[in-house]
Amino acid sequence: MKKILLFLLAISLFAHDAPYSLKKFRSILDSSKLQAPKSHFDPLYSVPYGRFAYYSNRYFYLQDNRFMTFFMCGKKNRSELRMKQDWKVDTKKPVTLYARLFLLPLNAKREFTFLQIHADSTMPNSINKPLLRLVWKKELHDLYDHLWAVLRTSADPLEQSYEKVDLGKMPNRFFNVKIEVKANRLKISVDNREYKFDVGYWSKFYNYFKAGVYLQDAGCAKVLFDKLYVKGLQ
Repeated sequence: MKKILLFLLAISLFAHDAPYSLKKFRSILDSSKLQAPKSHFDPLYSVPYGRFAYYSNRYFYLQDNRFMTFFMCGKKNRSELRMKQDWKVDTKKPVTLYARLFLLPLNAKREFTFLQIHADSTMPNSINKPLLRLVWKKELHDLYDHLWAVLRTSADPLEQSYEKVDLGKMPNRFFNVKIEVKANRLKISVDNREYKFDVGYWSKFYNYFKAGVYLQDAGCAKVLFDKLYVKGLQ
């Protein structure tokens, strides 16, 4: 009986810190897995698809009983949700990711990624590259603390071709991001600003969304989500 009570107490403590305890995050967590601190499965910090009930750890937790929080330190380390559903950019029905988030670069030295569209490399004739990364950069082209869209502009795995689009100064508050894909068109909205791209060259690949924090250099960073959900997927 004592063991059962201790087990129930442990569950209640973890549940309080678990993002899944809030209804607004259950839809996205039911269809995602957590990758931390690397992309491969680590039993200490990773979570299989849809197994988030009562779960939190040092890199993934609920802050202030409101915000799903991702924290990570170290170059090429990440704490990210990988969403399960695949889709193509030529989809006739729009696929849309919505987020309301707050970025905390902390002592990140150069750059970190907080949202991605990534090709599914497990599919035949695919590529292990992201089509899109939304990033914070400490400095680029004499612009400091700006957000950038890093768009891969070639489907050739041997060609390193990218377009970097300035999305404006990083807000010192929660802000809204929408990423929509339909009929080979990509639209990114950051608060009231919109950016549109033709991505038909990517149409042969299956893709998925990612969200969290992925460091491209040394240091630590944190991302808080007040909202995160996807529409247009089964």
